[in-house]
Amino acid sequence: MNEKPIKGIGVDAGTRGNPGPCFYRGVCLESGNVLFYKELGVGTNNIGEFLAVCHAIHYLKKRNINTPIYSDSVTAIAWVRRAQHNTKFRGEINEKLDSAVDFLKSNTFTYDVKKWITKEWGEIPADFGRK
Repeated sequence: MNEKPIKGIGVDAGTRGNPGPCFYRGVCLESGNVLFYKELGVGTNNIGEFLAVCHAIHYLKKRNINTPIYSDSVTAIAWVRRAQHNTKFRGEINEKLDSAVDFLKSNTFTYDVKKWITKEWGEIPADFGRK
């Protein structure tokens, strides 16, 4: 059994319908404070999850902080590691996707993006409770 992390940023996304209005947030695992929240327009949950991780990377890089980033989305983590999304969804949100991919490809970072293990630790603190 893995020990539940107490340091880092937890991110999660949600939609109202999928696709539908899409949003995400990042939460400090130590304090529970919301560090950022963004409404994205119409998109998919995978897009929101990916953009949430990218936002967390940008947030940490801008502040010169090195702490783990946790996401419960295997898809988002894979897209970040490849610095490429794999969505067929088309809409205005694709501009944000392209910008996030450009950011990942044009910056070096060593942030540890880890999988949140929901079965062991419960819902990620950034969860929107929409299940």
